[in-house]
Amino acid sequence: MMMKIKIFFFLLTMIFISCKSIPPCPEELEIGNLGKTINTGMDDHLPVVYGDTLYFTSTREESDDNELVFMSLIIDGKFTYPVIDKSLPINKFQKISSPAFFLNKQTGVQELYFAAINPKTKKGNRDIFVSLDSGNGWSNPVPVAYKISTENYESHPSLSSDGSILLFSSDRTGGIGDVDLYISLRQNDGSWSEPANLGKDINTPKADIAPLIAPDGYLYFASKGFGGDSTYDIIKAEPSKKGSWQKPRKMKPPINTKFDESGPAIWNNMLILSSNRKGGCGGFDIYSFDLCGPVTLEGEILDNESGIPLNGKVELYDNNKNKLYEQEISEDGKFTLPVEVLKTYTIKYNNYCLPNTTLEQDITTPCNDTSSVKLQVIFTLPEEQNMFHTEEFVVPFFVTGYYKPNTSDNLDGLRMKFAYNIIGVADSTKYIEFPGPQYDVYSAQVDEGIDNVIENILKTIEQLSGPCTSGKNDITIHITGYADPRMLSEFSRYFEDDIDDEDFALHINRGDIMTNELLSTLRAYNTYVLLLSKLEDSEEFQNFQDRIKWEIEGKGIDEKPDLSNEMRRRVDIKISINK
Repeated sequence: MMMKIKIFFFLLTMIFISCKSIPPCPEELEIGNLGKTINTGMDDHLPVVYGDTLYFTSTREESDDNELVFMSLIIDGKFTYPVIDKSLPINKFQKISSPAFFLNKQTGVQELYFAAINPKTKKGNRDIFVSLDSGNGWSNPVPVAYKISTENYESHPSLSSDGSILLFSSDRTGGIGDVDLYISLRQNDGSWSEPANLGKDINTPKADIAPLIAPDGYLYFASKGFGGDSTYDIIKAEPSKKGSWQKPRKMKPPINTKFDESGPAIWNNMLILSSNRKGGCGGFDIYSFDLCGPVTLEGEILDNESGIPLNGKVELYDNNKNKLYEQEISEDGKFTLPVEVLKTYTIKYNNYCLPNTTLEQDITTPCNDTSSVKLQVIFTLPEEQNMFHTEEFVVPFFVTGYYKPNTSDNLDGLRMKFAYNIIGVADSTKYIEFPGPQYDVYSAQVDEGIDNVIENILKTIEQLSGPCTSGKNDITIHITGYADPRMLSEFSRYFEDDIDDEDFALHINRGDIMTNELLSTLRAYNTYVLLLSKLEDSEEFQNFQDRIKWEIEGKGIDEKPDLSNEMRRRVDIKISINK
């Protein structure tokens, strides 16, 4: 909608462009000059970019010698002829600055900040105003309160991209120099904090104006205090933490000259500024320069000694989840991706031998205005190729006190034991809960979970005969059982048949004292028994069972934080392919 409004006013203004003469631009312009499409023989300065629109102030003749805000759409990297943006309330004021915008995505409210003469004050000083648009047009602008707008000069408001920081320039008392930069932080209630001077590391005894926080957090501004010739230069400072920056430096030519440069703005890899240097159309013109050196992204996949081939693919996504690029990964695991500076990307890597594993990283490409940048991204194959945490099914995998998974078959068997008074009567078995009707719902999900594990074991077995292994690999299935913190009485006993399993060196006798350590071991062991019984009918399993190693472990009470007792009655199952 906003773009349609802008295009409407653009076309409307083009029809009524004044025929008054404006000094023409010379045929040969200074490097970086945006030319007669944007510049005139009058002052065109203080550029600001919001989205794909360039705003700037101008005293060109069609503004009737008053400084007004003009807008130019950036389409396919080119600037359209500037027109007055009549939708903004800013041009009703005198001595205005360029606008600063912020769209609150949570509320849908768009905020507009600008500086102008306050018509309600006798001194006629510049204040910072705010106007809001909730979808029905801009509200009547009012001065920003709480010591931001004072009886002194305030101008050049600028917002961080997340709307949390407001920067502006002011000559209020207590500063370091002529005009200083100040910072105010947005509070939880949406108001702005009391402004603070950015300090002597940023401000100088001379004028410091027109701040900008770039998407990568760098601070740009114009200052007379860094050149020694009393002209404005573009200054850059690296962020140290939110709301503070390291010692700034003057940017190199052709960005800065012996003339005035001010109003830094950024669009993609373009630094836009205004300058009255020679070779322009006249007065202040607007210029653009490449801001950053090229960024090269090189990546590598590391196998973590897993023995799994690195073949797969990487995908590059933009900040809106749109896939931009895809590249096949060969056995060396190396790749390069085309990226632009000052962009946020998501890189995803999928290994063909690990179909259930996707590795991803978010990166923001840096900007270096003095050299090129080589960015490295490394993915490491996980040690745990398939890890199943049964609490992720959001149901208890075991009835309280019991040690067989709560499948529908085991649930029927447990209820039968209660029905025949095999358990639940003597003190030795009262630690086992009678499974109420809610366990019927749980058992359906437990059945699903067990089937899921079986399916992934068979998929892993299938890899043993495929290109993802050397043909000499084997599989380890490690099952870890846990118990909840409930204390068992001294009378609690193991009541079922003796277990004498030499493969696990596991020897448990009927009547042994039941502890949480034993309970967790029994849960791991009975999960193994259940999985083995379901796998034995599989031909794939029979062909490779001599290359499968089972391990069980009882960890006692589950110490995992933020879990209910029900979710602590669980097992973890890890399936690994070994060299």
